Amino acid sequence: MGNSGLETPFAAILTLAALCLWWMTAVRARDLARDAAGRFCQRQQWQLLDQTVALSAMWPARRNDRLCWRRRYRFDFSPDGGQRQSGEVILEGGKAVRISAELADGSRLIE
Repeated sequence: MGNSGLETPFAAILTLAALCLWWMTAVRARDLARDAAGRFCQRQQWQLLDQTVALSAMWPARRNDRLCWRRRYRFDFSPDGGQRQSGEVILEGGKAVRISAELADGSRLIE
């Protein structure tokens, strides 16, 4: 049996498709985390600074007996328009499971 030469292009297409899928899920997760951080800040009457979140960690996890990615996103907010404080959003799959913020007195607000 000879090599038909199709293996290399097929593998390249599969690799490209996997990378595209990975990128699309990463963008969707970031958007979900940004929306969750924005709603969290809005409930507290805080300002979400820079209107963005940044991925700080990612690891495999189990959710409802299924394997998914757990992602930790950091965000900055201002409770009074002057101070910059940090918070984080934890996503499991496509759901925000924990949102927390470090307060000026050193305590944490957790939802």
